[in-house]
Amino acid sequence: MTLSFRGETYELDSVIDLDGCSGEPGEAPDFHRLLAQAAGIDPYSYLYEVLETHEIAFSDATGVAARHCRDGGFDWARFEQDRREERDWEIVRAIAQPTLGAHDLDAAPELKAALLAAYRAGKAGRE
Repeated sequence: MTLSFRGETYELDSVIDLDGCSGEPGEAPDFHRLLAQAAGIDPYSYLYEVLETHEIAFSDATGVAARHCRDGGFDWARFEQDRREERDWEIVRAIAQPTLGAHDLDAAPELKAALLAAYRAGKAGRE
């Protein structure tokens, strides 16, 4: 992102670990604030106010985030859903692998769905 303030041009480019971003479920983090922090911009400054008026372009996503980064935009809701799916599946796999052995759980979608459903039902019962 390029922005100008008081005759100076600022080139802001930062890597943000989206897996490390947490907050209220269903609510995207404040990407402007994250970008400002990475660039050393005070969130109570006029420069920050200028930054907030600019769209943030997302690019070069990796991992689960790569599926949700398109044309400079980022679909946080779908990313959050996929991230939750990945976390649940890691837990289920760790539980099932010792019992089922070398069975490729990802190659059996029906088994995967059943295991995830059982895990989530148990998880919902504890909440």
